[in-house]
Amino acid sequence: MNTDRKKIIDIIPPAGAARVLVTSGFVGSIGTGMFLTGSALYYTRVIHLSPLQVGLGLSLAGLIGMFTSVLLGRLADRTGPRVILVGLHIFRIFAYIGMALVANFWQFLIAVVLVTSADRSGPPANQALVGRIFEKTERLRTMAYLRAFRNVGLGLGALLAGLAVESDASWAYRLLVFGNAISFIPMAFLVARLKRFERPVPAAQDPVDEPSKPAAARARPLREIPFLSVSLANGFLMLHDSILFVALPLWIVGYTEAPPFMVAVVLIINTMFTAFGQVWWTRMAESLSDATRALTTCGTVLALASAAIGVAHYGNALTASVLIVVGVLLLTAGENLHAAAAWQISYDLSPAGQQTQYLAVFNLGTNVHDTAGPMVITALGVSAGPPGWLGLAAIFLLASTAERYSVGWTSRTRAAAALSGRLHVSEATR
Repeated sequence: MNTDRKKIIDIIPPAGAARVLVTSGFVGSIGTGMFLTGSALYYTRVIHLSPLQVGLGLSLAGLIGMFTSVLLGRLADRTGPRVILVGLHIFRIFAYIGMALVANFWQFLIAVVLVTSADRSGPPANQALVGRIFEKTERLRTMAYLRAFRNVGLGLGALLAGLAVESDASWAYRLLVFGNAISFIPMAFLVARLKRFERPVPAAQDPVDEPSKPAAARARPLREIPFLSVSLANGFLMLHDSILFVALPLWIVGYTEAPPFMVAVVLIINTMFTAFGQVWWTRMAESLSDATRALTTCGTVLALASAAIGVAHYGNALTASVLIVVGVLLLTAGENLHAAAAWQISYDLSPAGQQTQYLAVFNLGTNVHDTAGPMVITALGVSAGPPGWLGLAAIFLLASTAERYSVGWTSRTRAAAALSGRLHVSEATR
């Protein structure tokens, strides 16, 4: 079999649990893409909310969703992530139907808290399910397939939402929300089918048997400061997401000579390269040490991307367009490598028996980014001009260094606690 053939096959997930998971994620991302594309217009043009009311509701829902994800993570460690994920999908069917029927601010507030709490709880449960079914490199590759197909699904959903936006009719916007609700029906069915692939529930490791994880096995993740610092630093690295969807469109149209159609070009480049390349990037993060080293590369590449995009401000139409394309290629490489490294780090630092709640706490950094990231990116990547992009470059370098240090800090703290536990056990048996 030649190399080209292998690359083509590598795009498609293998038969079995991986393909079921990817199919579920792909279907769900179409609904999510429809909803996210039209949600702001639905809130303001159909429910007639002010931008302030929308911002207040989304911020409050985001804060509540953070705590909900951790609580459901603890429950998932007891019942299994598959059971929780099926329940979340069924819950979201009704929650989004409710969102499609709201008529005022208070109804919106209740609905957005419910859907956001469920949405924030889904990713850690889904990642934990992947960890429950697959081991080592296979779980990393499966996460990569999920992300690649999710990007394609989001793009398809956005195209469908464009029809509703073009019509600008209330019924069309509500149909987008109903469509998202319907997408969770096959997701619940597909995830429920994965029961036969699950491995037994892992027990928390004994301090004597595994020195790297005992402190975490006895403690709660919200009390483990080194692990929280990993999550926070990872949240800063997630700013690449806001650059793509928030800062770049505003920057291209308002601050460069590049033609407006470059907004669509950069999204196409990002989507295509992620769809075809995300699995490949996992090869650079197949162990905790590899993933930690990859953070340095990731931070450097993202910093170079920010610099290239910022310098585009000074070029003519052709030069600006070339610099923006170069910046987006670097940005895509950096975000794909970051995703692979973050999966490996979060898996390896999450103790057996408590994996879902640790993954939920790890995702708190991402949740903070989702809440504050657009504001930070708009202030630095748009309002501050080219110097702001250099500031973003510095943030990426500092965040990657901080996360790398925090991973080592977490490992050293747990190893020290393990040694202390062994000494206590030894003294007690004398």
